[in-house]
Amino acid sequence: MNDDDLNELIDAFTAECEEFLQSMETNLLAMEAAGLKERQAAVKEMFRAAHSIKGAGSMLGFQNVSAAAHTLEDCFVILRDRTDLSALEPTTVSVLLQGVDALKKIALESIQHSDITTPDQTENLEAIAQIFDQFQAKYGKSEQPPVPAVSQSPAPDTLKLIFEQQVPALFNRLETELSQASEADLAKSVTALNQVYYQLSGLAGMLQLPDFGKVAAALSALIDSPDLTLQRLQSEGWAIAQNLQTARQQILEGRAIDIPETSPSPTPPDSPRLPDSPTPPENFPSPTPPDSPRLLDSPTPPEISPSPSPTVPPSPTLPVANPQRPTIRVDLERLTELVNLVGELVINRTNLELQESELRGEVKRIRRNIVDLSQFGGQLREEYDRLSFAEWRGGNGSSGLGKVAAVETEFPMIANGKSSPVHAHFDILEMDRYTEFHSTAAEVIETAQAISHSATKLDTLAIKFERSTDQLRRITEQLRSRVMQLRVVSFSRAVDHLPRALREMCLTYDKDVNLLLVGRDTKIDESLLDALRDPLIHLVRNAFDHGIEMPEVRQASGKPASGQIEIEARHQGGQTIITVADDGKGIDPEIIRRKVVTKGLATEEQAQEFSIAELYDFLFWPGFSTTEGVSDLSGRGVGLDVVRTNLRTVRGTVKVDSRLGKGTSFIIKLPLLLSITDALMVKTDHNKIAVPLDAVEEILHIKASEVHLAGNQPMLWWREEFIRLVRMQDLLEYSVLPPDAPSPDPLTQDEIPVLVLASTEGMLAVAVERLIGQQEIVVKPLPPPLSKPRGVLGTTILGDGRVVNILDVDDLVGQPVVNSSIAAVSGKLQEIPPSASKSPQILVVDDSYTIRQLLSLTLTRARYRVVQAKDGVDALEKLQNGLDCSLAIVDIEMPRMDGFELLRSIRSTERFAKIPVAMLTSRSGAKHRQMAMELGANQYFTKPYSEAQLLQAIPKLIHQSII
Repeated sequence: MNDDDLNELIDAFTAECEEFLQSMETNLLAMEAAGLKERQAAVKEMFRAAHSIKGAGSMLGFQNVSAAAHTLEDCFVILRDRTDLSALEPTTVSVLLQGVDALKKIALESIQHSDITTPDQTENLEAIAQIFDQFQAKYGKSEQPPVPAVSQSPAPDTLKLIFEQQVPALFNRLETELSQASEADLAKSVTALNQVYYQLSGLAGMLQLPDFGKVAAALSALIDSPDLTLQRLQSEGWAIAQNLQTARQQILEGRAIDIPETSPSPTPPDSPRLPDSPTPPENFPSPTPPDSPRLLDSPTPPEISPSPSPTVPPSPTLPVANPQRPTIRVDLERLTELVNLVGELVINRTNLELQESELRGEVKRIRRNIVDLSQFGGQLREEYDRLSFAEWRGGNGSSGLGKVAAVETEFPMIANGKSSPVHAHFDILEMDRYTEFHSTAAEVIETAQAISHSATKLDTLAIKFERSTDQLRRITEQLRSRVMQLRVVSFSRAVDHLPRALREMCLTYDKDVNLLLVGRDTKIDESLLDALRDPLIHLVRNAFDHGIEMPEVRQASGKPASGQIEIEARHQGGQTIITVADDGKGIDPEIIRRKVVTKGLATEEQAQEFSIAELYDFLFWPGFSTTEGVSDLSGRGVGLDVVRTNLRTVRGTVKVDSRLGKGTSFIIKLPLLLSITDALMVKTDHNKIAVPLDAVEEILHIKASEVHLAGNQPMLWWREEFIRLVRMQDLLEYSVLPPDAPSPDPLTQDEIPVLVLASTEGMLAVAVERLIGQQEIVVKPLPPPLSKPRGVLGTTILGDGRVVNILDVDDLVGQPVVNSSIAAVSGKLQEIPPSASKSPQILVVDDSYTIRQLLSLTLTRARYRVVQAKDGVDALEKLQNGLDCSLAIVDIEMPRMDGFELLRSIRSTERFAKIPVAMLTSRSGAKHRQMAMELGANQYFTKPYSEAQLLQAIPKLIHQSII
């Protein structure tokens, strides 16, 4: 076996071991609240998991893992056979959980250090051995008789299961390699056969079947022969394969392995032999040729007789399929590229659908024009015939004759046989006469017929195009589904460790808290797992400590003594929404307000102006905590800071919703790697907007008379309750040039299109200008370093190439609306900038327009006022003209005056000397940093900068200027 094959097996063992360990932990936790039958089933499941880890570890050479799993397996045997599961004690579960933890550590260290016994390994092995000793001391030792030979007792269920389901796959591979061996690839065949032997010998050692190991050892002796030839490999290999099949059948039938020995013979596969065998048996079965059924799978084993029976070759049956599926390892970046290409494919498919619709419209328009043209040609012929008939009826001097003469003057008679003087004696009714006018009309009609024929072909092509587009849509959907399955895992992978952690906290702090997991099968991107684990455990700890009251307090307030924490995961509008909610005491905003003033983060006057959402935002600041003391669970102000920091690495957000005395909810939003969802396209304020369809509860068309008023707030009576009614343009704010025409007010229309939107924040009715229709869209989150704007989930590209914003309904439903009166809206309200006493002003100096804009957006969202300068000269002019700023963020390399020169000028001017200056540059060398510090810089940041670190440092820098 080469290194790649071994590494692949170890990777598979690692994943399988994690699943088995998690299964044992989950079953142990579930046993406490389960009934007797469920507990018995859980013990059997844990026994099988420990047994599987023991076997796989032994086959791969992880002897410490195998020994630890074997000891834990014996503990489960005691639990199964010698305990009353109906009276299971919590201490028993706790001890077994400790054993699972020890096995987990042993497995991790064995894989990392190639099963080298370290002091930690020894300690964990002793811990599991002590657990086994405790079980034996408590429940008594079993009087186990000597292990009988296989011939004296039936095969155990596990032994039969392994030899019925797992061993056939190895035999199939052995026979395949023997039948496909060639002189050119003899070395590859030997390598593959060596791998088969390695697995067979490991299986024999794990199951304590030395006789079976001796049969497999013949294969090792064969492939290790120095003078091995293809003929010898196949002849002796088929004999060994047949012996292994016979041994398998004897094990399944409960008999001792008895393989007759054969003498060596250079004959081909029809005369098998074992190496170094003295005499061949008389009735030895012939080996299986390459084209015969390879694996002999026996049905239910018959009753086992106490005396051994003669060797009987197994009856041939259909070959068993190999359950092992080939796998390959793919770089994560390639998978990401593949997912992005699927998104581009969907966008281009939408473009094709748009073109197909335009093509069908053009074909219909052509058909209408052809009908008009045909009618025009027919009218021409009718007019000519009418004029000709008028000439014949009116005779000379009639008015009709003048018209005919005029026509014939304009369109002279055609010189052909019918109009020649030879036929002059024929009457007009007896012989048709043709002019160029008549021929022109005929040509028009023929042209119309030809165009109609072409239009029919175009119509046929359009129908085929439509069918191809439909087929492409189905294929694209299947491709998207398959590709997404490559990178997504169940949400349970992120929360399965939480019940164990909560149980430990309940035992330690004497609280009774239940954990409810909703949406465990919700699919999330595997790359999000690491970013989610720490935030979820911190949120659960926070809910347990800050939210859930002590049992006596809960009962005094009319609540059940047992609290509940609920974690829910779901998809909505192109993102994953995870809610961690508790039914505890909630968050008192006044406590946060007092804490903000105490810590000096704001003055008393400023703190009184903070909204509830702004107060909740302080909970995520580093070092901020609402508790007075520090404990093992809380008080250090670290937990929620970790939550926000980890989520920012994956473009996630978190917000808080709390009701005093009712409970608290933390709502996490994570963008999907690739989301293709249905959206409702609407028009508002001269813009197209995409509203995720799964957030639309109902679409209404109401009359203006159905709008009610609560003060100045429009309300809508919907499903036996009043809900807010707002214009969509009041929810969104865009920094774009206003259109030439004023924005229409949907609330002043006779019939108002209304969307009823549902989210975790509640219900909201939104009036739009016009409904466009439903469309499948690809959600594209804004890439870094751009941060997510409020109310905008991302963007999508339509079939015509236009970029359209996608609403984040959760953001919009909970926010207050500045202008929601019935009066017509001619424009946005002018925002009044806060005064200097309320919001510090920061000077951003950088020659890059993009950097200035990004910094301005970041600082504005953090409630700072921002002034921009394009270089040092511009910044110095603004300061000299009276600009009052609390901090300057300065780049180094700029035209006219660089950052060092500006810093020197600021520090040398008494009026500006106390302004803190932070350098923000791409120069990360020690020389530039030292120069900046010598010139008086207060802080030094390098690009690309961390938004979190920058925002964390700014209050400290501003505080230095105040001092």
